[in-house]
Amino acid sequence: MKAQSLEAVYRYHMNDLYRYLLLLSDHPQTAEDLVQDTFVKAYEHLESYRGEKVRPWLFRVARNAYIDWYRRERRQVQTDPGRFAGLTGGAAPGAEEEYLRREELRNWFRAVSLLPEKSRQAVLLREYHGFTYEEIAQVLGLSLTNVKVTLFRARQKIREVLRSGMP
Repeated sequence: MKAQSLEAVYRYHMNDLYRYLLLLSDHPQTAEDLVQDTFVKAYEHLESYRGEKVRPWLFRVARNAYIDWYRRERRQVQTDPGRFAGLTGGAAPGAEEEYLRREELRNWFRAVSLLPEKSRQAVLLREYHGFTYEEIAQVLGLSLTNVKVTLFRARQKIREVLRSGMP
């Protein structure tokens, strides 16, 4: 990747990175700062880019920026899922259908917020951002088997929480 193409990469991936970091940090300003940190670190570490897919590499950089921020802050991340109800795209459904979709999404985010950090990140990368298992393994620094097991267990927990009617 060339330095001048980093701007094009920024434009293409910044919204996905922002949503990912917002889900992790639960604060819009922090997410914006972390997106900027991600691209500053990406620019500084272009030499570590080995020609792999750009998206997983950027999400790995973003995850590391988040971990650095989290360690500095030393506080628990709480997610308010109501903030993300309007983030998904699609055709304009009727009012009742839209309400039900948003409520389902809110409940799903609540269930995801109850997961341990590693499981939450894996689920968000797979289900919300559409990463492959291999890309998740790259981003989180896990083996492919560990990613599959983590996602399986996380999905089971989400189903249990959703069936129980939420805590």
